[in-house]
Amino acid sequence: MDTLNSFLDRKFAKNKRVPLKALTEPIRSGHTIPAGVLVVMASGDRQLRIKILEKDTPHKGFSAPLPLNEFAAQHKITPHYLFWFLSQQPVAEYLVARANGLVFLRVPKSTLMDLPIPLPTRVTRIRPAKEFSVVKLNNPFSRLIGELHNDYLLNTRNHRYRTAAILAGAICEVILYQMLIEQGVSPSHLENDRSLGLNKLLDYVRVLQLDQQTGFPISQLVELQRNRNEAVHAGRLVNSEREISAKDLEGFNLVVKYFGI
Repeated sequence: MDTLNSFLDRKFAKNKRVPLKALTEPIRSGHTIPAGVLVVMASGDRQLRIKILEKDTPHKGFSAPLPLNEFAAQHKITPHYLFWFLSQQPVAEYLVARANGLVFLRVPKSTLMDLPIPLPTRVTRIRPAKEFSVVKLNNPFSRLIGELHNDYLLNTRNHRYRTAAILAGAICEVILYQMLIEQGVSPSHLENDRSLGLNKLLDYVRVLQLDQQTGFPISQLVELQRNRNEAVHAGRLVNSEREISAKDLEGFNLVVKYFGI
């Protein structure tokens, strides 16, 4: 907070400040977020994303839309001004340092709503921008996934695609397991599920409709689950004449891209 306050005191010494909650009005989950609204997005790749929507978008409860109220309009606050302020390095670093979640990064509502926003003293010209992101690094989950992914790359470089398929499946299991916990599924419930595996984790994802998020690689995860089963189950190993190839692992590239591994 000291770094943020120092930045505000230096750059906005003459500006009155109000908490963000004084400038916005809520949109309930299940309603539509109008085009032009600034959204702090829950990200699947451990990045804090700030975006001005280009079209009306259903609010599924994963992100924080910030529609501006009449008070904001009276004080010359626009979505582009708010975007510009939130993407200033000290502000973005303050938010991402307080974000929680190891898979889906979220800024706690209280942290976001209490953020001090300087009111412009005149109409401010802001260069238009649509999206900004900053990465949260150095957490144990990232290190674990990084180690598994390095093993995966080592095996693909040496054309050991069967082993790579097993590792890809293991990486996906770890990601989905953590993602479900962050969505409120009890860890003890998952631990006591004796049939828990990648296939069952995908069932949980569908029930919670997490696969409805834009770009969620559900079909690639299903295909990776099939390949992992073929690589690890004795019956399939003995009876299958098909060799797992690099092509069978192409879907994992989309998983890597989506989750920012």
